[in-house]
Amino acid sequence: MASEDYVAEAQALIGPEETVEAAGVFGLQDDYGQIALGGLATAVATPDGAGPALAGIGGGAAVAISRERNAETQGVTVRMLVAVTERSIQVMSMHAMGGGPQQLLMSFDRSRTQVEVKRFGLSRRIELSDPETGQHLGLTGSTARFTYGAKGDKAVLEALGAL
Repeated sequence: MASEDYVAEAQALIGPEETVEAAGVFGLQDDYGQIALGGLATAVATPDGAGPALAGIGGGAAVAISRERNAETQGVTVRMLVAVTERSIQVMSMHAMGGGPQQLLMSFDRSRTQVEVKRFGLSRRIELSDPETGQHLGLTGSTARFTYGAKGDKAVLEALGAL
């Protein structure tokens, strides 16, 4: 789906009250402590001599499970559509694999939300924080041209004045 399609999908979900300036697909920031614990549990549970293929499958499952748990504890999904309007930053749920936005998860008042962006390899780690409400969300996106969805992520970061 092109970034223009995401803008249209977000607009349909938000309604005519606000105009979507930019929309992009972001992932929830990983909790590396949970991932490490999941990997350790998998390593302990994997029988000796199981081979690298089984160990790799177990490690991948540990990452997926830790991501789902992290999202669940924060009341969000692993993959989200972030839409920027003049007044707000809207965060919508998305399925892990394909499909458009499902429902509105949270909304940040754009005038008071602090946006912090850090480079993390080819990714960008974005922190959205509203000091008045205490609401916080950590996201991961990419602006590297060759990555899927980079155009939308870049548009969101530019709309937030973070690029």
